[in-house]
Amino acid sequence: MKFQQIILPTFLVGSLTVVTSLFADEATETVKDLRKHIEELDQKVRILERKTELEKDASTEKARTAASVSAGAGGFSIRSADTNFVLKFRGYIQADARYYADDHSAGTANDTFLLRRVRPILEGTVFEKYDFKLMLDFGSGVTVSAANNSYVQEAYVNARFLPQFQIQAGKFKEPVDLERLQSGANMLFVERGYPTQLAPNRDVGVQLQGDFGGAPGSSLFSYAVGAFNGVADGGSGDIDTADDEKDLAGRLFAHPFKGSDVEGLRGLGIGIAGTYGDQDGVLRSYTSVGQQRFFAYRASATPATAPNTVANGIHWRVAPQGYYYYGPLGLFGEYIVSNQQVQQAGAGTGAGTFAELRHTAWQVAASYFLTGEENSFKAVTPKNPFSPANGGWGAWEVAARLGGLDVDDDAFPVFANPASSATEAFSWGLGLNWHLNKHVKVNVNYDQTDFKGGSATDLLGKGEKAVFTRAQISF
Repeated sequence: MKFQQIILPTFLVGSLTVVTSLFADEATETVKDLRKHIEELDQKVRILERKTELEKDASTEKARTAASVSAGAGGFSIRSADTNFVLKFRGYIQADARYYADDHSAGTANDTFLLRRVRPILEGTVFEKYDFKLMLDFGSGVTVSAANNSYVQEAYVNARFLPQFQIQAGKFKEPVDLERLQSGANMLFVERGYPTQLAPNRDVGVQLQGDFGGAPGSSLFSYAVGAFNGVADGGSGDIDTADDEKDLAGRLFAHPFKGSDVEGLRGLGIGIAGTYGDQDGVLRSYTSVGQQRFFAYRASATPATAPNTVANGIHWRVAPQGYYYYGPLGLFGEYIVSNQQVQQAGAGTGAGTFAELRHTAWQVAASYFLTGEENSFKAVTPKNPFSPANGGWGAWEVAARLGGLDVDDDAFPVFANPASSATEAFSWGLGLNWHLNKHVKVNVNYDQTDFKGGSATDLLGKGEKAVFTRAQISF
């Protein structure tokens, strides 16, 4: 009994101690293993976190420096991440048709289809402040000339130091005629009015320009003044071989009521422009709205034996201009005086004679959107672009225009032939424009012109009746 009471408990306590010791050792090893695994997992997590950080940093740096490529209604573009470098490709195409009454009469143009303008445009920005533009033209009638004035329509760089102070250099539109300064893709009628024929078109030079109180085209006040090679009325050129004189050109334009509380006054824009220079060389002829010549100076391939009129002396122009837009209504008007000293440089009656000829031109036009769009000097966006499935039929615009060009009577008979040239042209026209969307447009125009003077052709005697149509896409 004593054995059981002493030995057995002792044995059990010893056994329990041994077992407990064994379990304690095993638990210690397990804890050590767990701790080791935790440390290993923690190291892996740290590595993964660092890798993620590096990848995120790399992605952020790539996004910050990578260029973006886009294509849409505004054209195709490549843009640096900081937007300091931009390259855009866009353009427009105009497919026209011309129909003339009495097109088989002497001196009258034939009905025809033609590509009026085919103009790819490359433009962009470098180093944030320097814009450039290159516009070519491959339309019908575009040919190489001594002045190289056709294929390269525009090529210039503009330094935008401040909105109020910019310097532009290269070949671009001289800042004179209001309708000429409007994009060829946004014109109200198929062909521009008479004032553009007395104003310079595109020329090479340098120009200081700026805008105050808003963006270009809608600022409270804008100015432009520059020096150019100098071109004849309606002319373009990118080299001057006739003389070494230069023309000065300038323009002031304002929206005086832009910030007015009276909404009906905000769309008024008025301006004045002009040029002054000394020009020599060939003079251009004038054409009707239907693009048929009605006046030309005497010209001869052999001036030693036949009359030949050339520019020789001071040439100045003055051009008041303005427009008004309110809701769907648009009004547009301009007037220009071109005063040029000329010489009859050839042989025959009046040879060697000098004269100062003053020609004038004007136009007024009105337009109205039947579908209620906001009228504008710029491109108009239809409220409901053409999509019959969605009930959209685009924007419909009606237009009317009056205009005329008056040649100085002193041009006859020494400097121009009174039989083959008219002294005055007066035109009126009606238009219907269908804007399928902001980038596709169809025009239909009817223009009628009467002439004063001239009898050599049926055109001058009977006048001109023409229907023009155009299908245009711009992007």
